[in-house]
Amino acid sequence: MKNDSHINKKKNARYKGNYYENIALQYMIDLGFVLIKKNFYSRYGEIDLIMQKDNILHFIEVKSSSSFHPLYNITHKKLEKLTKTIHVFLEQQNSTAHFCLDAISIHNNQIVFIENITL
Repeated sequence: MKNDSHINKKKNARYKGNYYENIALQYMIDLGFVLIKKNFYSRYGEIDLIMQKDNILHFIEVKSSSSFHPLYNITHKKLEKLTKTIHVFLEQQNSTAHFCLDAISIHNNQIVFIENITL
C-alpha cells in the first residue's frame, strides 16, 4: 500500500504542476509571448516553459503554493540546474539567441511574473 500512496502523490504533484503551468502559459500568451516548448527535460532538470517575445527566449520556472510563497522553492541549487538545462536546450537547437531566466509565482490565485531572476 505504501508504494501506491507514493505513486498517487507523484501523480497528484504532476497534475498540479500541469494545471499551474497551463495557467502560466495562458497568462504569458495574453502578454504577447509565443510558446516554443513546454516541459523541456535534460539530465539536470526541467524547464517548465520556453517562450519567446521580441527575439528573446524566456526560460520560465512556474511555482505555485497556497501555504507559503512559492518563490522560496527557487534555491541557488535549483537555479544552477535550470541554467545547465538552458544551455542543453540552446546547444541542441544550435541557438545563439538572447535569453533570460524568469519565474512565475502563483500564490492564492495571484500571478506574478518576474523577469531575469537571480539569487
